[in-house]
Amino acid sequence: MTDEVELAVMSCSQDTRLICPACSPSRKKSNEKTLSITLDGGDKIYFCHHCNISGKISEKPYSQTITTDPLDEFLTAPGHANVIELPSATHDRELKTFMESRNISEKTYRQYGVVTDIRWFGKKQGESLAVGFVYGDSEEPSAVKWRCIKEKAFTQSGAAQTFYGLEHLPEDMADKPLVICEGEIDALSFAEAGIPAVSVPNGAPSKFVRNDDGNKFNYLWEARELLETCGKIILATDHDGPGDILKQEIGRRVGLGKCWQVAFSTELKDANAVLGAEGPERLREIIEAATPVPLAGVFSANDYEDEVFELYEAGGTGKGLSTGFDSLDDLITIAPGLYDVTGMPGHGKSAWIDAVMVNCARLHGMRWAICSMENPVKIHILKLASIHISKPFWEARHEFDGMAERMSKDELRDAITWINDHFVFLENRDGEVATLKSILDRTASSILRQGTQGLVIDPYNFLESKHENEHLGISEMLSKTIQFSRSYKLSTFFCAHPVKRPYDAIEKPLDGNAISGSASWLAKADVGVSLFRTSDPNDHTPVVSIWKARFPWIAKRGEQMLQYNVATGAFSDLPEEDFNWDMD
Repeated sequence: MTDEVELAVMSCSQDTRLICPACSPSRKKSNEKTLSITLDGGDKIYFCHHCNISGKISEKPYSQTITTDPLDEFLTAPGHANVIELPSATHDRELKTFMESRNISEKTYRQYGVVTDIRWFGKKQGESLAVGFVYGDSEEPSAVKWRCIKEKAFTQSGAAQTFYGLEHLPEDMADKPLVICEGEIDALSFAEAGIPAVSVPNGAPSKFVRNDDGNKFNYLWEARELLETCGKIILATDHDGPGDILKQEIGRRVGLGKCWQVAFSTELKDANAVLGAEGPERLREIIEAATPVPLAGVFSANDYEDEVFELYEAGGTGKGLSTGFDSLDDLITIAPGLYDVTGMPGHGKSAWIDAVMVNCARLHGMRWAICSMENPVKIHILKLASIHISKPFWEARHEFDGMAERMSKDELRDAITWINDHFVFLENRDGEVATLKSILDRTASSILRQGTQGLVIDPYNFLESKHENEHLGISEMLSKTIQFSRSYKLSTFFCAHPVKRPYDAIEKPLDGNAISGSASWLAKADVGVSLFRTSDPNDHTPVVSIWKARFPWIAKRGEQMLQYNVATGAFSDLPEEDFNWDMD
């Protein structure tokens, strides 16, 4: 490689971590050392934990002599420019032979600026002629993906973080279909058939990773304007496990309601295979026959066979994610859908939601968007920090503060870093009115950019409604939220206050009928939860009551006590013998 990453790697004489020249200019934490260097005999193996650029460098005859420290040159260069130089030499005959073997015409691969060069692919492949797929304008490319001609091996110059083929789409894609595939050759295959298409830059993941940091899908955020304005998005991923994972995650982030899918076969699992076996006309027919993803269409029972058997194997609750409380997991799990949480003021409904969010972030890597209208963001952050660290934020001011040592500044700093990785805050500033639309629009952006999987709105009654009829307004609000949550596979928590009642009259947990404004809270919730505690100020064992469970594999009705830590705001399981709540 001839880019800054190669130079930085070659300058190292020991195992270390460096600032990645390929991706640091585009990151908020530009000084973070994400490029790992490992010495393996005469080889230097490198991998960036942010942009995933990787490879192996050996002392080869074509390697350039380094007279100065390349990393110093990079760090002192204005703007940390990432300059990719395309090779001047050509191997036209070999390129033509390779492309003809994939049924790509010279007109198409010349149009896309495909190049060739001799590259190093490690000890197994060694030096080999490679085909280079150029990302960005050929005058100022952002990256080049290299594919070994002899064998299926890859390396790259720079960091490919945008769709491949963006520059070759028609100028006006408004209201036109956009095809997304998972390989550069597939994008060229669609181009051969006259179909505007782009490819993801890093292929399909081999397995779904819930706690992915979102960088693998940064290309979606970079192309957000295109994704918003195009008519529909056709997901033409490979017909295999990784292709299905990629299709589902892209669909979740851009909204399943806008996504369509194609039907490749097991034998001809991608666009290039179809192009080679059946020609461009057949490829056009497959795109024209694209169908909405299941959310937007009507399908036969066979289309849901695998999902039905998954539910059968689950055998009841447990299909969702654990709340982090063993005693609750038999009653409630976390899954996409609408969760209504209520309870009298001071009974712990907001605190319990915070605890569930922290547990899900810690156990499952979930990312949450929070719209908390009663708590300034700084207050919410300190509450989450206290739960996460299990230490109070404040100096001891009350008797209960002595139950735990106050967190240190270093612990607080670490907690803020952790919170930053798992939470975004939808704050209303500059007099902006909190509307459901503004919240859902910002949540959609965070799903696209950060992969957000959960949303909390606390409380709902701070939202502005234009309906004169409160009941109709709440019904419409819940319907829109349910539709949004299912489209994006989002776990959405609504915190809702009950109607005003005398405090001493409350003897049992409330249900959806007690929520102020509308019976829709009971009717439309997927899961309904109430928090209840007695009037005894020394009682710190709130009852979590599940009063609505639409789907038995996610939740079931019942009650369970938890222990509340007044000093830290954390919840924990009670010893089994301490739970004696009786609803009769």
